[in-house]
Amino acid sequence: MAKILLVEDDELVRDMLEQTLSRAEHEVKSACNGEEAVQILQTLEPDIMVTDLIMPKKSGITLISEVKDKHPKMEIIAISGGGRLDPTGYLDLSESLGATVSFEKPIDKSALLMAIDLLLHSRRESTQH
Repeated sequence: MAKILLVEDDELVRDMLEQTLSRAEHEVKSACNGEEAVQILQTLEPDIMVTDLIMPKKSGITLISEVKDKHPKMEIIAISGGGRLDPTGYLDLSESLGATVSFEKPIDKSALLMAIDLLLHSRRESTQH
């Protein structure tokens, strides 16, 4: 089980991902934009942050670079359906800023859960050595 911060401005996508992660017995805290995520991170230290990239108020790209500065060990999963650009450009940028894994929308739920399990497993491995 992981503590996951889910940052997604699309309410339907956020609800679907929240349900998927909760059913997999993860503890989920949601934010609807990057600013709200920053506020949550002042009191919560999640294992993983799953963030959309294109959002109002504060983009996921900005959020990832800020989070990596303050929480360098936090695993980040970036998700994007693209905007004016093809989503691949945003996802490549997110990985260059510190996202560990990225997914294009619509998200394959089983692939997302598998990625989370792998990140948790590698995190446990690195803390044991």
